[in-house]
Amino acid sequence: MFKCRNMAGMVHILMKNAGFEGILFPGNGSKDKVIIVMSGSNGGMSMAKHEAEFYHKNGIPVMSLALFKTKQTSPDLVSVPVEYVENAIKYLKEQGYQKIGIDGASKGSEMALVAASLLPDISFVIARVPSYYVSEGLAGKGKRKGPSGTSCWSYRGKDLPYVAYKTRIINMAEILKKEKEIRIRDINSDKDVTPDTIIPVENIKGPVLFLSSKKDEVWPSSYESACLMDEKLDEVSFPYEHKHIVFENMSHAAVVNLPWIYKMAFKSERQHPKECAKDRKRMKMELLSWTEGVWQ
Repeated sequence: MFKCRNMAGMVHILMKNAGFEGILFPGNGSKDKVIIVMSGSNGGMSMAKHEAEFYHKNGIPVMSLALFKTKQTSPDLVSVPVEYVENAIKYLKEQGYQKIGIDGASKGSEMALVAASLLPDISFVIARVPSYYVSEGLAGKGKRKGPSGTSCWSYRGKDLPYVAYKTRIINMAEILKKEKEIRIRDINSDKDVTPDTIIPVENIKGPVLFLSSKKDEVWPSSYESACLMDEKLDEVSFPYEHKHIVFENMSHAAVVNLPWIYKMAFKSERQHPKECAKDRKRMKMELLSWTEGVWQ
């Protein structure tokens, strides 16, 4: 296993022998709990690393986990193995961490919920702008980017059942030109969701926090999905604490520090900057409150 440690104590674990690629931030050095953080369809490690740094700076040990689009992983969001999370958990337990949580945004929340429903070692979940079902993967670039004909996620060598896109070509350049933002709600609407594609969140073994926004223009399922899943947990008398927090102005970019490019990508961020900043301030408080207080 190749590991590279820097002066801040971060450890970069590469795929070759570990079965995953991640960066471990020690936080305050405690081994009581650690959070695995994942970003969305942007892929790579950059955004997950930024979110991990938020926890690290607040004294909470955290690992940013790459799902795709790094040198160690697939270039596309196609059949990404849940084993990446499983192998990261194994590594963290070997390092002495006692409790393991998971925090994902957008597509990362989909993986977070799927992994937590399958892996009982995950005892805490944060799902930011989530989906309640498994979606079809995405492959290609530019005008050739579109649905892959496979699932986003796989486990034990098999694709998980998924909901297919009805639109088969997604031209982001045209969408941006027409809408002046990344508005793909229509593409993500009216899909044929079947029971086998719904994530069984009732199988999760710990508290669950859902975060959604009413100004989400990427998919309608952010707010609606969070409502459905939160209600499902009520219906089954879920034995752990769960909560759905709704933001009024923040865009689909449910990140603690908004990169400037996302201000260009979403109208709500440009039109309501003060309100979005207020939403993010509240989100930071909720993330820390749940991680430090609710997760025991």
